[in-house]
Amino acid sequence: MGAHEYLEKYVRSMPGGSIAWERSIFTRSGQWDPVELIDAAVDIAWDAFMDVSGLERLGLEISQSGNYLEIRPLSVRNDNFLSLAA
Repeated sequence: MGAHEYLEKYVRSMPGGSIAWERSIFTRSGQWDPVELIDAAVDIAWDAFMDVSGLERLGLEISQSGNYLEIRPLSVRNDNFLSLAA
């Protein structure tokens, strides 16, 4: 079992459409470096959030939510910013 398969066992769906893992999963495995596990978590998130027809990888927002490391698609809001910039 690789880091990717290890994390797939523990992934959770969160309210708002994000995915998360308990933070302790990244330090207690003993087999993988935490950086390798974060890399695998980002790969899992891209797979989960990527549009099948998308040509490029979307941005992800990674945050701590209580005892969880949470990953969600990066939301970019216009809020009329572009018209103000012109």
